[in-house]
Amino acid sequence: MDKDGFSFKRVLVAAIVGLIGCIAIWVAVPYNNFYLDNTYLSDSFLPEGVIALLLILVLAVNPLLKLLGKRFTLDRRQMALICSMLLLAAIIPSNGLMRMFPRFVAQMTVDFNTGVTTSQVAADAGFRQSLFPDPLPTRNEDGSVKTYDTPVSDQFIDELEEGETIPWRAWIKPFASWGVLIMALWAMMMGLSSIVYPQWKENERLPFPLLNVYQAITGDPDATEKRLLPEIFYSKSFWIATTIVFIIHAFRGLNVFTNAFPSFPLKWELGQYYTDSILRYSTASFKWQIIFFSVVGVTYFMPNRYSVSIWVWVFVYSWYITLGRAYIPAYHEGQCDQQSFGVLLSIAIWTLWLGRAHWAKVGRAMFGKAGNDAEARRNSIAGWIFVLGFTGIIFWLYWAGCPLWWSVVAGVGCAIISLIMARIIAETGIPALWTGRITIQHITSFFPLQWTSPAVLLMTGALYALVTRATAVSAAVLSTLAIGADKKASPRHQGRLAVGGLLLLLIGFMVCGAVHVKMGYSSAEVSTNPKTGGGHIDKWARADDAKYEFFTQERGHQAVGMGMGMGLLWACSRFPAWPIHPIGILFCRYSLGHLLWFSVFLGWLIKAGITNLFGGGAYRRARPFFLGLIMGELLAVIVWALVPVAIVLVTGVDAADVPRYMLMRYP
Repeated sequence: MDKDGFSFKRVLVAAIVGLIGCIAIWVAVPYNNFYLDNTYLSDSFLPEGVIALLLILVLAVNPLLKLLGKRFTLDRRQMALICSMLLLAAIIPSNGLMRMFPRFVAQMTVDFNTGVTTSQVAADAGFRQSLFPDPLPTRNEDGSVKTYDTPVSDQFIDELEEGETIPWRAWIKPFASWGVLIMALWAMMMGLSSIVYPQWKENERLPFPLLNVYQAITGDPDATEKRLLPEIFYSKSFWIATTIVFIIHAFRGLNVFTNAFPSFPLKWELGQYYTDSILRYSTASFKWQIIFFSVVGVTYFMPNRYSVSIWVWVFVYSWYITLGRAYIPAYHEGQCDQQSFGVLLSIAIWTLWLGRAHWAKVGRAMFGKAGNDAEARRNSIAGWIFVLGFTGIIFWLYWAGCPLWWSVVAGVGCAIISLIMARIIAETGIPALWTGRITIQHITSFFPLQWTSPAVLLMTGALYALVTRATAVSAAVLSTLAIGADKKASPRHQGRLAVGGLLLLLIGFMVCGAVHVKMGYSSAEVSTNPKTGGGHIDKWARADDAKYEFFTQERGHQAVGMGMGMGLLWACSRFPAWPIHPIGILFCRYSLGHLLWFSVFLGWLIKAGITNLFGGGAYRRARPFFLGLIMGELLAVIVWALVPVAIVLVTGVDAADVPRYMLMRYP
């Protein structure tokens, strides 16, 4: 028994069960998402695959284990550890990494050897050959460009030719080389999460709405009555909400598969009625909507300041864009993106400022100047993991051929993006979110093109895939949730989880990487997407003619966004009742903002009605009902993801011919 009252035997059992679940995610999710082109099961901050495995353990495995004796069942702490492991496993197989990698590595290799300008730049750039599975272009003695065939990459993108075997050996060096950068990114994010979680949870009291779901499934440590199942599963209102939502989606799914059942109208389109009014210029926010019960449920646990800010900002900006399209000839609606960039920078700066004392405390702990208690050791571990990852990013980029100054800038940018995503989800709990409003490319644009290099242009594209697009399943967010899954976890346990989490991610990188390589060579129908390519370096051919201006119209909008963000953040900190937070600007003129704002509005409206009419006690009593809304929709997604798989396995039909019922599809 350790100092936390958690025996080594129980930790080992939980770790083994968790690892089995992780392997299931790493193997099943790629084939489900990309081979069968089915509903994505590991691509949000409420990963359906994780929820499914947890429910199996709680509702099926534990009751069976009880038949052998209560001491054989998985207790709350074991379930929390398993939950943490599964959350970390969900980072890897799809939009968190492998949807883009290794596909973009193969795509870059092909682009280097097929594009006219691209091959010329690549031949002179001196890229590291170990990063790519096929030869890179070179110069002949007469100065002409020599390109090469790329069979390893071509067959991965398309399909293995008949009689060929998977070239595993050709991928060893690329996986090892890129793997160092990926592990450095994960270490930076894991260390960052371990640093900020205590500050945000204990000092700033951020709500972490999604933790309500995970802690409800694994069990409430404050529950006084000892039962086999967590308390939430004994709530009638929870099961009522779960059943209602599941039935609604059941009928909608049956309608898609059979066209013989009625479909509940959760979606409406009004654009056809706007042809003769100013609203014909409106954004998608006004033209169509769909209700997501999981978002309605999460909004119930979101403080009003954030929920109001989301739907108010989307509504206001939609009118702003509508009027601009209608009455301003030179109106450029992309200014919203630049203003969002400034707002996100202000959030990062404000977050760092609020936590300055905690960061100093972590710094002292790293050098043994904060005592030797469990909290100091946790802070020291978190700090050194962050530093190891941050410096690893910098030196890897420098090794890859980037200037040292840019490598530092890029490392800082990666940390800022990770911090922003972790902060946004800690405050709002929006389960599906990614941001392209702030990228390494945006930050690089502050400097003249001539200061950069082909390697910089290449790595801005790579980091777009590895950091920006990966914010859809951000390692910074999921590691924060993994640390918070155990409500009563001690600092000692949190420190161990950070170290163990990195080891788990390394195992997952190798296992899931092998699955994706095999899957890529097995079929041309695999629907992964590189999100970047070798064409990024073409810009270097025009570097001599590129004009540089710092004070542009874009900079003006960025400054406006930053000033507006800082002002609103100051008001939020100065006046407790201040209702508007700048975080809502992120959702404006944005596909997810168009999709989610009405569900956020609906959740806020219901919550406001309950609290204003019936008081705080009614709010607490209604919590299981809104957890049921979330669970019902997640269960529906899981079931309707399994139905096409079952049809393919039983009937043997082509997966492309099987209907799909999907709530949301990731672009």
